[in-house]
Amino acid sequence: MLKPLIKDVLSVQELSLCIQQLLTDAFPYVAVCGEVSNLRQSNGITYFTLKDRWSQIAVVFFKTDALKIQFKEGKTLIVDGRIDVYVKTGRYQIIGRSVREVGDGYWQQRLETLKQALASEGLFDKSRKKTLPTSPQHIGLITSKEGAAFKDFMSILRRKQWKGHVTLFPSLVQGDRAVRTLIKALGAAEKIRSIDLIALVRGGGSLEDLWCFNDETLVRTIANYKKPIISGIGHEIDHTLCDFVADLRVETPTAAAEKIANEYVRCIQKTDALAHRFKSYAHVQFCTFKQKFLLATQCLSRIAPHNKIQQEHTFIKNLQRRLRQSFLQYFNQKNHQLMLCSPQLERFHIQRRIAQAVQHLQQQKQRFNLSLRHHLCTLLQKVDLWKVRLKNVSLESYVKKGVLVPLDACGNPKAYTSFKSNTRLTIMHKSGKYCMHVKSKDGTLHPIP
Repeated sequence: MLKPLIKDVLSVQELSLCIQQLLTDAFPYVAVCGEVSNLRQSNGITYFTLKDRWSQIAVVFFKTDALKIQFKEGKTLIVDGRIDVYVKTGRYQIIGRSVREVGDGYWQQRLETLKQALASEGLFDKSRKKTLPTSPQHIGLITSKEGAAFKDFMSILRRKQWKGHVTLFPSLVQGDRAVRTLIKALGAAEKIRSIDLIALVRGGGSLEDLWCFNDETLVRTIANYKKPIISGIGHEIDHTLCDFVADLRVETPTAAAEKIANEYVRCIQKTDALAHRFKSYAHVQFCTFKQKFLLATQCLSRIAPHNKIQQEHTFIKNLQRRLRQSFLQYFNQKNHQLMLCSPQLERFHIQRRIAQAVQHLQQQKQRFNLSLRHHLCTLLQKVDLWKVRLKNVSLESYVKKGVLVPLDACGNPKAYTSFKSNTRLTIMHKSGKYCMHVKSKDGTLHPIP
């Protein structure tokens, strides 16, 4: 037990040391059952979280103990050890000594059950998977805009000098609201016709952190999606149900970007190689035909008879014509192959897209100005109409029509019945104002002499 403290005020370190002594004395040995999560190793020390559905506790296995133990994410273990307090952070933890394996944990069992159910419906079959475009022009990227996955993905594309267009659909990638935002982002990307590939990426994390990518609704949405999807969720060891249902799964967000960029680079290299081969072949053919022509000329020069020379000359001309036609035909064929490859490169022409966007904005501006002008004219017409109506129901309008309007002492119009007996009032008429006197309660008026 602890000795009574002399002073009333403790430092943070003193309080942590007191708690450490209390816990170590109270729990010299514990055996705790739970599921392994957030497993990591550093300098021969193994760290992980042991948890159940309601709580969790940190566990540490030091080098001398961890060498004989094999851990796996999602497994349920019984850890034997002692309770200790890490004074620097004030967090209590288990210092493990030995471990006994029980089986798969709650989250792992739940994942396997859902995986088997969806697989039995054929959602993971290869026959359902769509072919990814060889050289995508417009990519819809679904991830968190604050996460490292987005920065890594764009960094790889820039480093590989990929020339396409990327549209980010920001979404939550962790937590209870993540599934709804991911489905919403998929729906928004599907409405854009120019998008020909969807990239669903997220950095690594524990099984719980990635659990939104195991949601059944999200998996079925991806299975029925019309556009091809490439997934890069977590690290190499992480597997989610979205990976199984996607058209292509890669290990990380970086690998997804490299897959897309490498296909583009491969297409450019193939085009360059084809052009180089055509140029080399044309040069060789031209040199061969030129050499044959020189040899034929030399043979003609050695033949004396004029007619023989004329025949050979005609033969050479025909040969030249045939060679020229053959060469032109071959050249046109290779040129046609190059033209077929040109549209793929032309699709990445950014200046033309900018010009089209500027022209579209100018057209929208003109339409907006015309609509605004028409709306203002309509409002002015309505204002003029209301002015006329207000003028027709004004006091001056009634007076001009010959109506007698009674006024009170303040000059405000009132009804005759509102005046009491023996009360003075003023009557307004188009011919002038007259002072009257109310003699009786029935509202009889008499002029004042």
